Amino acid sequence: MFVAKKTLPMDVVRIDGGTQSRVKIRTDVVDDYAEHMAGGSIFPPGVAFFDGKEYWLADGFHRFHANKKAGFVEVNCDVRNGTLREAVLFSVGANAVHGLRRTNDDKRKAVMILLNDIEWSEWSDSEIGRQCSVSS
Repeated sequence: MFVAKKTLPMDVVRIDGGTQSRVKIRTDVVDDYAEHMAGGSIFPPGVAFFDGKEYWLADGFHRFHANKKAGFVEVNCDVRNGTLREAVLFSVGANAVHGLRRTNDDKRKAVMILLNDIEWSEWSDSEIGRQCSVSS
């Protein structure tokens, strides 16, 4: 899969496609990240999938909102070619080993995203667990 590091205008990055697999955005984390960003700290890029028309954010929602809060108009992303569906699938395993750790509710939501999908719900428990980075 091709990955390109890009700086994208924030207004072209879509966050409304069901790619947020956390239960909620933690405002305390956004505030903390924004303060550090405004002070010059560099954060890892988010991950967005480009389907030929839209950039779908799949990882980095807290960083995205912190960029906005800090007054930035662009966001750094590793951009992968792929569909909204691929972005959703990527998102369910995001933050399993880095970044803000997922809560049990976040993990449960990720699993439920796959279980509520007509195709993904046919996968085995172990495959769903693997995709979501949780035990089967």
